[in-house]
Amino acid sequence: MKSQFVSDLTPGTRLETIFLIHSKERKTASNGRPYLDLELRDATGVIKAKVWDCDRLDQDFEAEDFVWVQGNVDAYRGTPQVVVAKLRRCSEEEIDPRDYLPRSKRDPEEMYAALLERLRRVPEGPVRALLLAVFEDLSIAEKYKLAPAAMSYHHAYLGGLLEHVLSLIELGDEVCDHYPSLRRDLVLAGILLHDIGKIEELSFRRGFHYTTRGQLLGHITIGLEIVNEKMRAIPDFPADLRNQIEHIILSHHGELEFGSPKQPAFPEAFVVHALDNLDSKLESMRAQYETDKNREGDFTARNPALKRELLKIDSLNH
Repeated sequence: MKSQFVSDLTPGTRLETIFLIHSKERKTASNGRPYLDLELRDATGVIKAKVWDCDRLDQDFEAEDFVWVQGNVDAYRGTPQVVVAKLRRCSEEEIDPRDYLPRSKRDPEEMYAALLERLRRVPEGPVRALLLAVFEDLSIAEKYKLAPAAMSYHHAYLGGLLEHVLSLIELGDEVCDHYPSLRRDLVLAGILLHDIGKIEELSFRRGFHYTTRGQLLGHITIGLEIVNEKMRAIPDFPADLRNQIEHIILSHHGELEFGSPKQPAFPEAFVVHALDNLDSKLESMRAQYETDKNREGDFTARNPALKRELLKIDSLNH
């Protein structure tokens, strides 16, 4: 288990641990001396590193490889950096990606247990059977616990999808309490299944990327495939319910220009879209405020997903 993290590193620290290579560039100093300019990352941040006399070291590694590093931390222009003495590439078997990529502050096992507990309270019937078939599938659960909700837009960290969905479950129950005409189990099914395709659309072992299949098909199409496979295995799954769940997955982006093949055509589909939109945008705002908490002025930097700067209300109250 990793014991030294970027957030712990201060000048004078003796270092011996594994990092993810965030960037790698071969350079030449002003005196003609070659060196490698690296950025090393883990779940707590990124630190710059230098490998002097780099030709003496095995350089068979690239960005997004995991490497074991031995060295010391010094300060360069007031900022900690690692001076590497030894370095070697590591195998995947030595790695837990949660140590090296941004992750939820919440424990994924506890979050997944809460998800299972809620869906097991769904009354007996085809919706409950479908949800259990999906989320008790260990191959799905393993990916769902780690998947980010997006590459950068919102909840862009390990466990982000699960954290997002748990938030939506709470919101969905509140909305169903307020609007008793809504079919609660259908809203819950839509919330749980609308982004299920992201477990295969995104790669999140060494960084956050689209898989080839994800790039070609997208999470909506992949999600329909996953859900349809489980529906076919349930005897006499109602055709009308299948159509409704499929429609929620297809319409959860809300508008055609936002990549939604269909627009929500019944109340439960609209609720899933509206809550997904609310939770994702508020999380994007929260992350922007956190990023710019020390930025001067009354506004944040421009949020690329929301296409606007955000007013820092707290700064106006001081």
